[in-house]
Amino acid sequence: MKDYTTTPDHLPVPMDDGAADHLLGMALPALALASTQGGSVDLSLQAGDLIVFCYPMTGQPGVPLPEGWDDIPGARGCTPQNICYRDHHG
Repeated sequence: MKDYTTTPDHLPVPMDDGAADHLLGMALPALALASTQGGSVDLSLQAGDLIVFCYPMTGQPGVPLPEGWDDIPGARGCTPQNICYRDHHG
């Protein structure tokens, strides 16, 4: 994978099954996560809207994708999606 901003045409399309719909509007419990800038961030103490990216360490230059990765709906699209979000909202 040389271009991380595009995906192959043959990938399965992810479907929203509604399994996380009940989470909208819920309060986040105390949760401290390691920050990419060092230290940690307690997500429950953040004011306003918050976007958290959680992703498997795939799509690294020079590292092959795990076997069957492209068969998981939405798995291959996380890198180009994150790049687009960064470019438009960062």
